[in-house]
Amino acid sequence: MTTLWRRALLATASTLALSTTTVGPASAQEIQLDGIIVTFSRTMQSAIDAMAGSSTIGREQMDEQFQPSSITEVLSTIPGVSTDGTTRDPGVAVNIRGLQDFGRVNMLIEGARQNFQRSSHGPNGVMYVEPEMLQRVDITRGPTATIYGSGAIGGVAAFELLDADAILRAGEYAAIRNRTTYSTNGNGWLESVTGAARSATFDVVGQLNGRWDGNYKDGNGTTVRDTEKDVTSGMVKARWRPAIGHQITGTVVNYNADFMDWAAATSGTRRTSELENLQFTLGYTFKRDDTPMLDFSAKAYRNSTLLTQTRIGTGTVFEPIGSRRSFDVVTTGFDVFNTSRFNFGGGTTFALTYGVDGFEDKVVTSDPNGGGDELTPSGRRSVVGAFVQGHLKLGMVDVISALRYDSYELEGGGTKLSGDRVSPKITVGVTPVKGFQIFGTYAEGYRAPAVTETLINGLHPLPAPFPLLPNPNLKPETAQTLEAGVNLKYDNLFRQGDAFRAKFVAFHNEVQDYIGFRVVSPDPVPFGTYQYQNFTSVTLDGVELEATYDARTWFIGLAASHIRGTDDDTGLGLSSVPADQIVVTGGVRMFDNKLVAGGRVRFVASQHRVADAALASDAYNIVDLFGQYIVSDSTTLNLNINNLFDVAYRPFLTQLNDPGFNARLGVTIRLGAN
Repeated sequence: MTTLWRRALLATASTLALSTTTVGPASAQEIQLDGIIVTFSRTMQSAIDAMAGSSTIGREQMDEQFQPSSITEVLSTIPGVSTDGTTRDPGVAVNIRGLQDFGRVNMLIEGARQNFQRSSHGPNGVMYVEPEMLQRVDITRGPTATIYGSGAIGGVAAFELLDADAILRAGEYAAIRNRTTYSTNGNGWLESVTGAARSATFDVVGQLNGRWDGNYKDGNGTTVRDTEKDVTSGMVKARWRPAIGHQITGTVVNYNADFMDWAAATSGTRRTSELENLQFTLGYTFKRDDTPMLDFSAKAYRNSTLLTQTRIGTGTVFEPIGSRRSFDVVTTGFDVFNTSRFNFGGGTTFALTYGVDGFEDKVVTSDPNGGGDELTPSGRRSVVGAFVQGHLKLGMVDVISALRYDSYELEGGGTKLSGDRVSPKITVGVTPVKGFQIFGTYAEGYRAPAVTETLINGLHPLPAPFPLLPNPNLKPETAQTLEAGVNLKYDNLFRQGDAFRAKFVAFHNEVQDYIGFRVVSPDPVPFGTYQYQNFTSVTLDGVELEATYDARTWFIGLAASHIRGTDDDTGLGLSSVPADQIVVTGGVRMFDNKLVAGGRVRFVASQHRVADAALASDAYNIVDLFGQYIVSDSTTLNLNINNLFDVAYRPFLTQLNDPGFNARLGVTIRLGAN
């Protein structure tokens, strides 16, 4: 199948290369903090206007600066955001402000929850996403985002897929785009073909992608074994506007990956792994300027992820070579809300947003010979919520108040749990002078226990066969957060056309009944017995800064975060809190914006504030370079050099050294029909 994909995509690339035509001009780069977000309030607004730690990165910036092979490359530049995983598995867990796993960060693709999870030495909850499919990454940090879904005590990471407008230019009814990239470290290839068409009331975009990566070398020149992987993916997104204001949207996403999984980073059981992820979403929106009481949205989705693994290399009496196991997680859900707007004149407006949402996770694990079904047990969890939020704007003062109700039910293995709670939020912002806004927030969040946390029951595999106990008495987590910040927004500051944006946020988050893994008995010696239990509380504090100055011919940006987390029972550091980081990005635009060139430096501190020394990481500094040149209206060249100085480093929480020096060359060819 991989060979067929490669041949088909390469053939398409060759055809396009021989038939380039002239199309319209490229758009100017957007300023990052001016990008649109929805995760803060469910209404579209720019990140700089959101009274929260919100950030966004759009498609144009991804193309110009990253050519990402993994979404990790993009997320690692956002303050307060990091990722967890292994470079063997293409799955990514998003960490926001030191919280991750089991839905603490609500990860969404086109509004569909990404709740796949299996117990391993890696993260407990990953998403599979092809960066080529993305139009925008939308992040809101902290439980102030719980209006966007239950459980998000860490925040929301929403990934919006391309639509036809991202491919088609003004006056075109059809277009096709081919992108080919080659990476020197690991001999990696990407082939991507995207096509779009539209009429007066209908448009559709489709994409096929293939990624083939070999084993890479780290900064020491050591080949990291079994990091090769084949990933194929495709998506279709269609929109129909049957009447003014009405829009129906449907998307299908298919993601397939073949990779090698190890039980531990450098030793342990090896398993070939085949992953298939299939997502369907169907949405309806209504919005018209003459109906301010209706800004309506409804969406339903189904997300199915199946991981099938086969043991190779060495076996045991209980689990011989060739033993197969599977993890199947299906999430179905819905999301319905409406915003009614009132204008009282004199600069006084009020927006009332209200709605309901819910989802159900069904986990089915099969492992006849091993303990996969004990460590990732089968079960079902359903969560339903309702919310109401009012946003009053009274001159220079903004007040947002909200209430969210959540309830859940969990069952499996003869255990049943349920619970509910109301969580409040209030935000007050003041804009004493144009361009300067200060804000403060108190927000609460609520996360129900996950199936695995509640029902895990069995023995850890050899050579450490310690018991893992279920806990039917787990309580949900509740978070109480205080947050304060400043937004700065100035245009034409030093010269005509320039722009300065900055967002500074400080937060204090106390999570009561935090669910963590701990030793509950010293027996059996020397390992002990483990169980998920409620910690009394954990406390997370931090500051985040994001700033950009764009003079049009050159630009510079800064992103920084400093986060600390403590288990209040023991005084020990919370093991999921990332290292301090400063990211500086700068570049120039020349030849009427046809050439963009620049670089990025990430200064990452050591992280040894953990109980488990094996999780600790040393400090490192990484320099990346990027360049894009628009050869013609139909052809664009990109060059990225990652880890310029070939530094050997391992990001905190990850299991393997990241790649050393890597040069990535990309060619994009686009054809449009008027």
